[in-house]
Amino acid sequence: MTNAYSYTPAIWLPLAAAIFLVTLSLYSWRRHSIAAARPLAVSAVLGGLWLLGIALEASASAPAAQIGWHKFQAVWQLPAVSAATCFALEYAFPRRWLSRRWLAVLALPPLLALALIVSNDSKLMWRALAIGPDGVTVQAYTTVGAILVVYGLGLVLVNVAAFLWLFIRSPQHRWPVALMLVGVLAARGLYLYAPALLHSPILSDPVVLSIVLVWTMYAIALFGFRILDPLPAARTTALAQMREGMVVFDAQWRVASLNPAAASMFTLSMRRARGKTLAEIMPALPTLSARLADAAPGVVEICLGGSGPSYALDISQLQDFHETPIGWLLLLRDVTEQRQAQAQILEHQWARAILQEREQLAHELHDGLSQSLAFLTLQAQAAQVYLQAGQGEAAQSSLARLAEVSRELQGDVRELIGNLLAVGLPSEGFCSALRQAVTRFEEQTGLKATLDIVGEADTVCSADSLSPATGVQLLRIVQEALANVRKHADAPGHVYVRLAVEDGQACLAIVDNGAGFDPAQPSPGRRHFGLQVMRQRAERIGGQLTVQSSRGGGTRIEARVPLSTAEQGARDENPPG
Repeated sequence: MTNAYSYTPAIWLPLAAAIFLVTLSLYSWRRHSIAAARPLAVSAVLGGLWLLGIALEASASAPAAQIGWHKFQAVWQLPAVSAATCFALEYAFPRRWLSRRWLAVLALPPLLALALIVSNDSKLMWRALAIGPDGVTVQAYTTVGAILVVYGLGLVLVNVAAFLWLFIRSPQHRWPVALMLVGVLAARGLYLYAPALLHSPILSDPVVLSIVLVWTMYAIALFGFRILDPLPAARTTALAQMREGMVVFDAQWRVASLNPAAASMFTLSMRRARGKTLAEIMPALPTLSARLADAAPGVVEICLGGSGPSYALDISQLQDFHETPIGWLLLLRDVTEQRQAQAQILEHQWARAILQEREQLAHELHDGLSQSLAFLTLQAQAAQVYLQAGQGEAAQSSLARLAEVSRELQGDVRELIGNLLAVGLPSEGFCSALRQAVTRFEEQTGLKATLDIVGEADTVCSADSLSPATGVQLLRIVQEALANVRKHADAPGHVYVRLAVEDGQACLAIVDNGAGFDPAQPSPGRRHFGLQVMRQRAERIGGQLTVQSSRGGGTRIEARVPLSTAEQGARDENPPG
């Protein structure tokens, strides 16, 4: 040290505090994209220069050096307080007050203080500035200097007012704002009473301690509550902008918080909703609270319908780090448009399915009943001609054939009506409907029919593997095949129906040991069109139909439907059963 300076342990506290403030300044400046980060960084740097002046004043032994470093401190005091005020205003009112005009206004008093300090040997700032007998700098402000000091105190009051406003209006900011408020008020108290506390054995340097105190609280708010971290701000913004309603309940099912979307759904403000139960904010659903309260931990979905909006409710349990339940999170998603769109899609699918089924029915009536009616007309005309020609035996034969075909036609109509009435699947599923179709065939024809459901084919009975609409198409294929057996197989000894699952496909086979036919040269009539109808039904659900037959060797009809394709195709072509 030179003669003007000497070592003293009193320099270490302000130097350490200055390093601490520079560190906070770097942390804040790295987040300069956030509105309040820049003025906070500037305030910390200016506060660090102030502390550096305190350390150098403490080490100065010559009065002139001591007074010089005291002036150096005074240069940075008002700019540091002004920058802190800018931080408070920007943190409480982002991008509202700190326009270029206001920054220019706030810069005028610090510039005036700088001019007064460096000009005319500081006579305009202090009436007296000297070193007292105890080595402490004694100062007496001029009127202008006193006004600047009062102005600095006024800036502190602005800081306090901004923090108080934010504390009242924004519950999520209350803890960090409360810490900074305590720091500002306690530091200002220490600073005002610094002369009285200067020789206190506890507070060796109250000015340094006041600066350290306020910035320690700022540091806790910065690091503990991450007030300049964009992630918490992003979460807050996302919650405010999300379309889904979010309600946080405590362990007693009372509202702790809700986002704007939920407040709009319940037509309640956050202030009115806080502390209320779910039954109080949703009086139209008095039993919903009990239903949600009885739910097991996890997620429960409840859809609310009616003439008004429809919401899907997802409930999740909240736990602390000990996995102790501390509350519930309720998410409300408006599904009104989705429900309406689904209803329209189902309506269109149902209309399309009705048209397709009518088309199939028209084809069956045309190629089946229409041909039989045409045959009856020909037989009646033939009998009339035979009677006019006096051929009694021929006329009687035609009338007998006419009666026989009429009985067959009556049976066809009854069978068609029965199949149409049985087209819907019962609640038990496809396998139960298949058993009923085989049993009905035995009762109506007297032919022996066996149903064999092989191994894993039981899975086809579930609607998860085979949709009801796909099952309806398969059931109609079975009914059509059994009808062909009755009409064209020439009294077979046995009919065998087999359901199996092979390579991810539902395989349904109908086998008889009747007369059979030559697939390459089919005889005209219903059998030909019946096979065409069955192929169309199989293709509609993404499957295929194969026919194996020979004259005198019976017939095997097999429909193969990929389970995944069948389910998707059924959703596209038909409404749910």
